[in-house]
Amino acid sequence: MLAEMNKSQLEIVEAAADCFANYGADAVSIDDIARHLNATKGRIYHHFRSKSELLCAVRMRSVSLMYDQIAPIVARASDPLDAMKQMAFTHVQLILGHHSYHRVVSEDFRVFFNRSTTPDERRQIEEIIEKRTAYEELFRGVIQKGMDSGVFAKRPISLTVHSLITLLNSPSIWYSPRPGQTQDDRDAIAHDLAAMALGALGVKV
Repeated sequence: MLAEMNKSQLEIVEAAADCFANYGADAVSIDDIARHLNATKGRIYHHFRSKSELLCAVRMRSVSLMYDQIAPIVARASDPLDAMKQMAFTHVQLILGHHSYHRVVSEDFRVFFNRSTTPDERRQIEEIIEKRTAYEELFRGVIQKGMDSGVFAKRPISLTVHSLITLLNSPSIWYSPRPGQTQDDRDAIAHDLAAMALGALGVKV
């Protein structure tokens, strides 16, 4: 699977994410990524056959980082309000802490999907979509449980899930890491956005 990477592959994907986020995937070449990594193109091609495959790896890494942290929260939390507080806060923390990955994903996914033509590229993208859907289902389950118990306002579930995740994803667009910014500063942003998310669910915070 795309999510299963060794140390060398992960270093390449980290470099690719930085390049794609800073300059745009269309403008970046394998040469650019190699220079950023201070490596040869041969090292990259040893693990990834094309820029498109690297872009898939960046996108899969983004959603896997989220899923791997949020799924345990859902598994151990019995109260939907407590679960959502942790989920929202953790989601934003991951956006801020791995900003390059999520900035790449904030680009139009449909354009990315439609421009891929080979069966292998399409298989990789379907894998990403499957993982992203599984991640959304974690939120759907907790939100539905909260609506059923009266903790969250009853609204159309799909509209609520997609709108909430869009809100929590928003730092991928407007956030820029600043010199001297501390973990406490990032935590404050995560706390504020988590509070906004709970407010959108009808919780008084």
